[in-house]
Amino acid sequence: MTPAGQGLTGLVADASVLIDHVETNRSILALISHRLGTIHVPLPVLEEVRALSDKDAAALGIDVAEPTLRQALEAQAGGGRMSFKDWLCFVVARDAGWSVLTNDMALRKACETAAIPCVWGMEAMAMLVETEHLSAARAMAVARKIARANPFITDLILDRFRDRIGL
Repeated sequence: MTPAGQGLTGLVADASVLIDHVETNRSILALISHRLGTIHVPLPVLEEVRALSDKDAAALGIDVAEPTLRQALEAQAGGGRMSFKDWLCFVVARDAGWSVLTNDMALRKACETAAIPCVWGMEAMAMLVETEHLSAARAMAVARKIARANPFITDLILDRFRDRIGL
């Protein structure tokens, strides 16, 4: 876990976090990108998020990154439990010295092994609350919307989030 806003010069977001926020409250992505660290999204990952165009991403302060051929080839060779796009997030973050913004367990485990910092999607909102860029009430409302749309966000996760933001 990363302390509130410390050490986040950039965040490479995977599709899981982007989809959660695009479907519930896009403005949270802008807050993350402007207040915690610029969100960078490899182009193939952005293409997976059908409801977010490159123009929409730019308006939210999200940088759409075109991976290098070397990065794409390394990601393609990655294999294991991670998809090409998850490997791409891993490689881009590693090469740039950025953190990864994800809810994907396999990607988080690979990042942990390589000492690449990771931030959960809800954790980023908690960091915004802790740095007073987002109210706890608004964060909780967004978290509830995400939980309704995403079956992987359990009551336990919501309870831990509520505790962290002090509600």
